[in-house]
Amino acid sequence: MRGLVVGTALLCGTTLSFGLAEAASFELHVVVPCGPQDKTYILEGTSHEFCLAPDKVIDETGVVKAERYPVISRVIVDVTPAASEKLLAVSTQNVGNDLAVLFNGRMIFKAAIDAPLKLDKFQLSLNNAPEQVDALVDAFPGPKT
Repeated sequence: MRGLVVGTALLCGTTLSFGLAEAASFELHVVVPCGPQDKTYILEGTSHEFCLAPDKVIDETGVVKAERYPVISRVIVDVTPAASEKLLAVSTQNVGNDLAVLFNGRMIFKAAIDAPLKLDKFQLSLNNAPEQVDALVDAFPGPKT
């Protein structure tokens, strides 16, 4: 899981709850330099602003499930094979740049792309906002067995 297992500042201060009819949004974007008309996102738990490429690397349709990592505030996100292939293609072209996660429109995670990422799952460290772990797990419980 090299590349996205980064414990950089993360986090959120509010708990999000979802009913059966409400859909959560999950987006993975490449971080880009900000232009004068670009929308900025503040990384939750910090005052740092970032701009994101408009194209989504992965969205909620590529998420199979989110699981709580035992003991610490970390989420393991399983993705579809198509999302994994897209992540590999985008990360190969963007080594040295950053990826960011938007969850329900809020930037909750950012990490450097150190190498091309061929992953069927990745970890998001949410040390400053354990409630976001629960919100992600609740939003993406996976297929019913």
